[in-house]
Amino acid sequence: MDWDTSLLVGPEGDDWRVPVSELESRQKRLSLALAEEGFESAFIEDPVELYWLTGGRQNSAFLIGAEGSNIQARHWVRRSVKRAAFESGGDDCPHVTEKHPRMGDLSQMLVRSGCTMSPAMSGGKIPQSRWSFIQGKMKDLSGGEHDCTEVLYGLREIKSDWELSMIKESGEVNRSMFEAIRDSGGLGKTELEMAGVAEEVSRSSGFGGRIRMRKWPMDCDRVVIAAGRSGESHHISTPQ
Repeated sequence: MDWDTSLLVGPEGDDWRVPVSELESRQKRLSLALAEEGFESAFIEDPVELYWLTGGRQNSAFLIGAEGSNIQARHWVRRSVKRAAFESGGDDCPHVTEKHPRMGDLSQMLVRSGCTMSPAMSGGKIPQSRWSFIQGKMKDLSGGEHDCTEVLYGLREIKSDWELSMIKESGEVNRSMFEAIRDSGGLGKTELEMAGVAEEVSRSSGFGGRIRMRKWPMDCDRVVIAAGRSGESHHISTPQ
């Protein structure tokens, strides 16, 4: 089935995308932070950071320049450019969305995008083998290797009003899951049955998730259902 925007909405047609204003703010903050650290740019591949910066859920990479570098932010997507652009705000998308270049052409693409030095990477979030592989593809750039993991961690620790509202909403759904188990007469029920009760509440609220009741009482990694199944989903922060 071909992809279309109807596959990326909530249970009542709600727009589940990260607001463009949020993406713009996050990218601006990262650009400023990179400049403060003396990095010319950053090349991000970690899916959590990609979702935070682009609102996208695909296998991709994101190039962003430091403030004053004149490097325009670019989201390089391996599959659907159309979907990636929509997830990032459609016509209001705050960055360029393009097909991911061949890895053999990565160095040249970085140069064409304005890079004169190797971009910093989130080394703390990717395997060492991947780090080494990407660094080997940046052979046309000088400057050595740089890690911006802590920069990203620090930025994500500061929550916006919208992020706080999402955390609150997530917590309210989590509370409803507890109440549903309480009201279902949990005594004598199997772990699987109790998890099913909680999952029904979660899914009816537009979420799906992996519910682990054995390790923690009612820990649920919830994700927004984008197409009626967990394979088409993205994460929402959930306090535990």
